[in-house]
Amino acid sequence: MTLDVFYNFELQMVGVILLPVMTALGIFLWIKRRKARKELEESAKNDEAENL
Repeated sequence: MTLDVFYNFELQMVGVILLPVMTALGIFLWIKRRKARKELEESAKNDEAENL
């Protein structure tokens, strides 16, 4: 029974560690994607302005 309690505790600790890490990684990737999209839009506007 004690091993089962420790196993559940370890799983909870893994969840406590992984949740903020995954959240931070998601935010980082979202910011990176948003920055790349802005740069792509700006380059498209510049290309469009050069073609006029």
